[in-house]
Amino acid sequence: MKTLANVSMLALAKTLGAHKEKIQVFHSACHFVFFSPGSSQIQLVGSADPVVALAGDNVILPCYLEPNVSAVDMMVEWTRSDLKTQRVHLYREGRDSNGEQLPSYRGRTSLFKEELKNSNVSLKLTGVTLSDAGDYKCFIPILTRETTIPLIVGAVSQPVISVLSCICVGAVSQPVISINGTKDWGVVLKCDSGGWYPQPELEWLDSHGNVLSATEPTETSNSTETEMNPEGRYTVRRYVTIRNTDNNRFTCRVVQPQINQKRETQIHVPGEVFIG
Repeated sequence: MKTLANVSMLALAKTLGAHKEKIQVFHSACHFVFFSPGSSQIQLVGSADPVVALAGDNVILPCYLEPNVSAVDMMVEWTRSDLKTQRVHLYREGRDSNGEQLPSYRGRTSLFKEELKNSNVSLKLTGVTLSDAGDYKCFIPILTRETTIPLIVGAVSQPVISVLSCICVGAVSQPVISINGTKDWGVVLKCDSGGWYPQPELEWLDSHGNVLSATEPTETSNSTETEMNPEGRYTVRRYVTIRNTDNNRFTCRVVQPQINQKRETQIHVPGEVFIG
């Protein structure tokens, strides 16, 4: 009977041991579910507003896991949802894997490897070009979490002012000034600014900040021209006929509100070039 009892106790111990192993495995599995697909505990957070950059800049597209969770062992995929071939950057198994990366992004993308443990999966993009503008998707497959960050890319240049013509007394040393055949005394100023994207706005202002309006409905006075080059960049040009004022200082201002950029150039026209 003792032998039978011992055998029974031994069998029971083995059974309990097996159940203990199963319980441990189940506990580990439950711990993993926290990071498993469909988890509601972790969110992927990007930028509330579009990221704005100028051509040639280096830019960071923000993407973070919340709460703070290490992404070192996760797959991180960055894509362009507006392109047929979408792959921008791929990180998996602890390293970059960019064999199928879009050619235009080769050598220009990177993650902050030292920050992955702190939930930072942001993408750094260097040497931004106009063609980089679009919607970027940050995706963590194991969490089935994604967020989209729009990137707006602009281009700007400093405006250049030229004195096209004037009715003036005596000789003028500036070679760009010539005699105009208009009947009224005045100086025609031209402002050029090229290489912009998106299309900017151009305006002339007097020394008090007032926008100059046409003094007469002539072909050149206060008219604006816009051109676009093969690369899609804009040149804007505006003419204005000015009269003699208290200080003869005028400003050409070029503004692009979408990329929050402004450039301006000022000119002083000597009073002696005017008659009357």
